[in-house]
Amino acid sequence: MKQKPLLLWGVAIVLLTSYVAILFRTIDDNERNIQSNIYQKWREHYVVQTKNGAYVNTGVKTPTTLSEAQGYGMVITVLAAEKGFASESEFRELQRYYTHYQIGENNHLMQWRQSQTKKGWQSDSLHNATDGDLDIAYSLIKASKLWPQSKYDYASAANNLLADIKNYNYNEETGFLTVGDWATVDQKASKILRPSDIMPAYFTTFYSFTKDSFWNHLNIRGIELLQILSEQSKTGLMPDFAWIKSDNTLTPAKPNQVNNQYDGDYSANACRIPLRLMKSDQEQVAPILAKMLDFFSMQKFVYAGYTLKGKALVDYQNQSFSAPVLAAAYQEDPYSGLVTSQKWVVEEPIHGKNYYDETLKVLAVLEMYSK
Repeated sequence: MKQKPLLLWGVAIVLLTSYVAILFRTIDDNERNIQSNIYQKWREHYVVQTKNGAYVNTGVKTPTTLSEAQGYGMVITVLAAEKGFASESEFRELQRYYTHYQIGENNHLMQWRQSQTKKGWQSDSLHNATDGDLDIAYSLIKASKLWPQSKYDYASAANNLLADIKNYNYNEETGFLTVGDWATVDQKASKILRPSDIMPAYFTTFYSFTKDSFWNHLNIRGIELLQILSEQSKTGLMPDFAWIKSDNTLTPAKPNQVNNQYDGDYSANACRIPLRLMKSDQEQVAPILAKMLDFFSMQKFVYAGYTLKGKALVDYQNQSFSAPVLAAAYQEDPYSGLVTSQKWVVEEPIHGKNYYDETLKVLAVLEMYSK
């Protein structure tokens, strides 16, 4: 009789363990369903098949694509494939399009834009955009590991692209990458920094993959630049573009110096920074990201743009700003309130009318549940 309470406790422990296991399995299944549905809807709306491969459509009225979009698409697809939502053939078609629009036979950088014209589907530039090629290279490395027995040599493709990024997009004077090969050869433009091009986790991967110390040095320099920018404001926010000065100082760009009136603000380029930093496990990166998240956690809403002092530029939210913040804050205990306030991003359907917002949302969700 004395053993009966022990037996009851044992049954209770077994039931509790089973409940917890079922609960976690349910949560995991729910997360997988969310990711799968979001990926499939995004692909349905934005991926277009052609005779030269598949591209990610950025246009609303006129079909258009960018190397940036192709990079996002390739990263999204390989992440989805790792989770069982996408196939190698889907990735291969995106890679095939990238290969077709390389700048030249011996230059593996991607031509930065193609669109539908009166003369048909054409590329309007033989220059690259560095951020797009960084994403493409990263996706190729991941593909080489995911499909090691593939008949397609993703590893060689990655090595070729990384070599050309190093050759055509690096400025020895600043110690970092330019925004594109067109800027590398322009004395003034070569000093432009796009902070969202600083991708510590990517550079770590590139170094591990190539064993080329260039990528390790680039990573160290990139983090140094991030630290300088982070220390320049109480918010930790960074601008879309900044000028790298000869004395190693950084100056946010003034309106319309590079792209638009928000060049010196936390705007459409800089909004990607939390997503770029969340993948890094380097201890120097953590406080930089935490400072930004601390700022956002004190806001009632995460608006679609801020001055570096923290004043909202607009009075509305959108996914391209909220999704990277959500992904970076996810599963970080101090930011549970921030996660709750930004969870609307996951619940928002894919409408197929805003490539940039919805693509960053899909990328963020896939990365968020990978942490």
